[in-house]
Amino acid sequence: MSRKRLFTIDSLTLKSLLIVMLLLVCSISHAQEVSFEADKDTIQIGEQIDYLIKVDEISEEDLVIFPKDQTFVPLEMVEDYKIDTLNPQAKTFTLTKLYKLTQFDSGTYSVPPQLVKINEKAFYTDTLKVRVNDVVLDTTKQKLYPIKPSIGVDKPFALPSWFWWILIALLILAGIAFLVFKLKKKRDEAKRRIPPYEQAMISLKELDKSSVLENRNFKEYISELTYITRRYLEEKLEIRALEFTTNELISELKFKKEKKKLALKEDMILEYEKILKRADLAKFANSRPDLITLKSDRKQIEKFLKQVQSSIPQITEEEKKKDEAFQKALAKKRKKQKWIVGIVLGLLFIIVTVSAVVATKGFEYLRDTVIGNPSKELLKGDWVTSDYGVPPISMTTPDVLIRGELDLPEEILENVANKETYSFGTLYQNIYVTLNKVRFKDSQDIDLDVIVDRIYSNLEERGAYNIITKSEDFETLGGVKGKKVFGSFSIENPITKKDIKKEYKIVNFGRGGFQQVIIFYDRDDEFGEKISNRILNAVEFKNLSQ
Repeated sequence: MSRKRLFTIDSLTLKSLLIVMLLLVCSISHAQEVSFEADKDTIQIGEQIDYLIKVDEISEEDLVIFPKDQTFVPLEMVEDYKIDTLNPQAKTFTLTKLYKLTQFDSGTYSVPPQLVKINEKAFYTDTLKVRVNDVVLDTTKQKLYPIKPSIGVDKPFALPSWFWWILIALLILAGIAFLVFKLKKKRDEAKRRIPPYEQAMISLKELDKSSVLENRNFKEYISELTYITRRYLEEKLEIRALEFTTNELISELKFKKEKKKLALKEDMILEYEKILKRADLAKFANSRPDLITLKSDRKQIEKFLKQVQSSIPQITEEEKKKDEAFQKALAKKRKKQKWIVGIVLGLLFIIVTVSAVVATKGFEYLRDTVIGNPSKELLKGDWVTSDYGVPPISMTTPDVLIRGELDLPEEILENVANKETYSFGTLYQNIYVTLNKVRFKDSQDIDLDVIVDRIYSNLEERGAYNIITKSEDFETLGGVKGKKVFGSFSIENPITKKDIKKEYKIVNFGRGGFQQVIIFYDRDDEFGEKISNRILNAVEFKNLSQ
């Protein structure tokens, strides 16, 4: 029995070991690896390095995060490309991502290990050491030029002090306008509230319900009684009854009676005058009226209010319609006034802001920011790096150059093996870029100085005039030498018939044939100047092996 038990345990153990080994083999076969490749470790100042990160054994369920932003410091990342997939149809595949790195100071630098996350697990590449060499100049061959004048640097944007003072003044004006309209609104609402007579009757009833008389506070009672009548007279007759003294108020009532604006009996005015004087004595002379007199005054006040209300000429239906139309017109007028004030204040604010921007940054900055500048948009947009022709020439441009037909003189066509031209834009647009390539049947030396002399006549043939031409030697970052011709010219706009002032840069090369890069841009266009420099600095001749 013991032997049989031992045999069973050994079988189970063997099966378990086989399962564990199989899992280990599977896990090892699908283990991810992160590595990098660099096409060079020694460059000249401004030259670029291709830094490629590879992640092997990736499946569709894996989440891979590559480095972002400036994680390659002390080197600068010029450009990063989209993630590429090798053998995507397989169960596991390889992901690659290419970065372009550079440095503009000489010395030895170390690119730190780059972090790659796979399913939240961290992987790191190895450190890359890069040597950046100075560009060696041979002063015996390289021409020397006089020192160029200093370039003015734009002042940092700062609003002048007068802008803030004007802004404060505008805010004060806006606050005053707001208060004026608010007061008018309150006044209109006051006119639309309970009519004066109904309000006076309600106030009298509230006074009757109060405990003022029960508390023997006779002074407060008669003061409130006369206040109710004064407020009614001020709102109904539109007189300053609350501010008038007793004599002034009685005189105003008699005056309206004489002018037949108030059909009020003389004895009613006299009774009302007596009540007002008793109230004055109570307030200012500490006189104490008796309860019977106060109750009599209460009845007399109500009778007085009814008499005044009935003695005022009633408004007819036609007058009511006219008043409603007047109120609508008044509301429309005040709404229009609000719009006018708002528009004026808004225009003043815009004018002040524009003036401040122009004073600090200049009109060109305002034009480029608000209206827009096509050259600026090209410069700030996504550029394209592509190879053109065989052997290839690499160029970085705002857009892809489109292949076209290159016209050559009849006398040289017999010796031409291949001709190519690629361009972007037109001569009349803000930016025009062309790459011309000619390969000859028989190898021959290209005299670039002769070609430089021909450029003037070529521009004239294209309709240019007022041509200014300068020339100097040119060399790419890869060491290919050429001849650069630059200057300015004018050309007639075929639609408006006005002059278009242009700047141009033409670089000619004679490397195994003839190569020419042409760039035209609008004169005084700082962005066009930057675009042309960026294009020429990135021209690179490649071998077929590359």
